[in-house]
Amino acid sequence: MEIPSRSTPFITTHESLLPDDYVSPNLQVVMPDKCFPQMKRGNMDDIKNPLFRKHIKHAWYVDPNFPECGFLTRDEASILYNNALLFQGEPALEIGSHVGWSTVHLALAGVNLDVVEPMLLHDPRVLIPLITSLRMAGVHSHVNLVGGFSPEEVIKIAETQNRKWKLIFIDGNHNGEYPLKDAKVAAKYAAKDCMILFHDLAFPDVAAGFAWLANNGWNTRIYHTQQIMGVAWRGSVEPVPHCPDPQYQMDLPEHLFGI
Repeated sequence: MEIPSRSTPFITTHESLLPDDYVSPNLQVVMPDKCFPQMKRGNMDDIKNPLFRKHIKHAWYVDPNFPECGFLTRDEASILYNNALLFQGEPALEIGSHVGWSTVHLALAGVNLDVVEPMLLHDPRVLIPLITSLRMAGVHSHVNLVGGFSPEEVIKIAETQNRKWKLIFIDGNHNGEYPLKDAKVAAKYAAKDCMILFHDLAFPDVAAGFAWLANNGWNTRIYHTQQIMGVAWRGSVEPVPHCPDPQYQMDLPEHLFGI
């Protein structure tokens, strides 16, 4: 599969990656690190959540204000960016941006992005770095930041702006019924030809949202990454392929069997 290209000063080569910054060999590598001056390497030993897959020793980056809530790995961010390249100029939605690492990767691919993030309502540690990073990356003009919760704000954007999104990325609240609600609202307002990406399928509740799409007519595929990504799609789109890091045994947790 040939992945479209896009001119950006942040494109680099696989040879420039650090040894533990794995990216699938077929994917284009984009490194907007300088747009995140607060970004630093995190210590996986500090993570207490048992659902974090510490045995996969890919470089893990964090904002120091949130030391236990890391960024997508370089490989995961590249999956997001390369899939988004298929939708240049099209409407896209992100549910859950945190400080904007995934947001910048989506926007650099050229989509017109709506972002729903509840922490934008009250936490300057998220809002200020996110706006700064978008401006440093030169993509702020085609990103619409919405402070609020999904699915309520997603419905409001879709209904008031007559929006049908062609690309949707879900990385919001990982607990309880929230991922399922995100999946359902994404499907409701998805374009006929659409792709929905998930991060953190290592969390059973997130996997439940992904499974709902699989059980309701969507094609699905699992990306074997550190925290496990998933993609659901329909119509005349097809997700980019991915080669897992051969250094690690990428076993799936039981809650993903059969999806």
